Amino acid sequence: MFNQKTRSAIVPIIALSLAACGGRGSQGSNTSPQAAATGLVCATVLSTNDTHGQLVPRTFRRMGEREVGGSAVLGAYFGAIRDTSSCPVFLFSGGDIMQGTPVSNLLEGVSTIAAFNELDYDAAALGNHEFDWGIIILRQRMEQADFPILGANVYERATGEHPEWLSPTAVVERQGVRIGVVGLATRSTPTSTRPWNVSELEFRPVSEALNEYVPQLRAQGVHFVVATMHAGGFCRSDEGCGGEAFDEVGAAAELPDYVVTGHTHSHLEQSVRGVPIIQSRSSTAAFGVGRMTRTAGGEISAHIVDIVDAYADQVTPDPDLVEIVGNYVAQVADISERLIAAEIADDLPRVSGGQAGYPLGRLIADAQRGSAGTQIAIMNNGGIRTDLAAGQPTFGDLFSIQPFGNVLVRLTVSGSVVLAALEHALEDGDPDAHISGIVARYDPAAGQGSRVLSAVLTDGQEVVTSGSYTVVVNDFMAGGGSGFTMFEDAEELKVTGTADLDALIAWIEAAEQPVVGPSDPRWVAAPGGSNGSD
Repeated sequence: MFNQKTRSAIVPIIALSLAACGGRGSQGSNTSPQAAATGLVCATVLSTNDTHGQLVPRTFRRMGEREVGGSAVLGAYFGAIRDTSSCPVFLFSGGDIMQGTPVSNLLEGVSTIAAFNELDYDAAALGNHEFDWGIIILRQRMEQADFPILGANVYERATGEHPEWLSPTAVVERQGVRIGVVGLATRSTPTSTRPWNVSELEFRPVSEALNEYVPQLRAQGVHFVVATMHAGGFCRSDEGCGGEAFDEVGAAAELPDYVVTGHTHSHLEQSVRGVPIIQSRSSTAAFGVGRMTRTAGGEISAHIVDIVDAYADQVTPDPDLVEIVGNYVAQVADISERLIAAEIADDLPRVSGGQAGYPLGRLIADAQRGSAGTQIAIMNNGGIRTDLAAGQPTFGDLFSIQPFGNVLVRLTVSGSVVLAALEHALEDGDPDAHISGIVARYDPAAGQGSRVLSAVLTDGQEVVTSGSYTVVVNDFMAGGGSGFTMFEDAEELKVTGTADLDALIAWIEAAEQPVVGPSDPRWVAAPGGSNGSD
């Protein structure tokens, strides 16, 4: 049950979600009186995505610095909805469950799966970051999970069959309501995890998997079909909606009734061809609520009710999850709470989209170049996961910024490779990587592949295609991650053995205190090829 505080936060949502199901009722009965009289079948659908091991509440600038999320907070919200809903309640994840925090990473995801089990998830999509620790660890976590992690579009290259350890679909049942679930992975998985971890796997189009498995599930007599896919998109006021989820659902001949998405950390409350598509940002800051109904004649309707911001101060955290998560937090406390001998002068936020670099990214790139002793450093923006607050950081603070355990790799490459890497970072028009030791002038309006106007090292030397240069990147990028496949043409490659996180810690500890984020321009936008600046 739930207290008055939780009730006040949840009841408005429940009122909306159950309006067509005959009003509020008990989770103990299959249907409301109205549903029983009409033969109506209904389901409430809860969803999260991109949890990234966020088991404890955290703050976000965009959410007013109030604490949000964490497993115990979600447990309170979910419990209240389950207690109140007249429809059976199902819970799905859009993938990327484990990777991202000390309490999850240092325990190889054991803690996160334990929390998901207690939260009573019904199924999850296979996220790209599920592969980050290799398939052996992934299989161990899948065996630990009380719910299926699904990948209907994932095949073995050698056999053309699904891996024996990975199911494409599942049928879940609550109170007599049966939902067929198709789980799907993003096709970008080979470039958004360590490429060698998935080298023996093939990631086929989502639409092909929907066409194959949606009819199979319907043939099994399920009431509804839900697709939970680790593939997403974005909606922009001036451009509309687009991305893998929209493209693939739009291309499919066989459509599910409801689609939970992930990967892009977006707020999506959309539909494609009448099918609801939902994504609830990331890191447990919010969760989705949807409803599906089926008449006695088999007519199905589905819609998104809301995306709920999971503010911690609106509920009393679930006590069982408080204990479970607290035990795991205590196991890693000696490591994660260790203070770093440095002082950060000002907040250094991670900024997404449309930015020609930002101080935190520049600081990380500087740390890597200093550690490896190279002329140039290139750091993929996707490898920077959160902000760095002013003050004395803990190991856990820095770990959350760079949680992947990547090792720095020192490359000797031609100037053509350097320029190709810079062009790739500008693939979408704005820089999606941070650089050190070099200033790149670019024309954002130029065609893809011809945006770099010049690249000049800090000593004034211009990068030329026939030259030879030393570059440091992380091992993810060196293996072609984030699409940096040009590094495979390196003249020389040396694995330094230094983790990216260790390089950052050493750099800020040795820096003049307090540490100030670098503000010098390194990507200089020059529209039309002019001598502009950022």
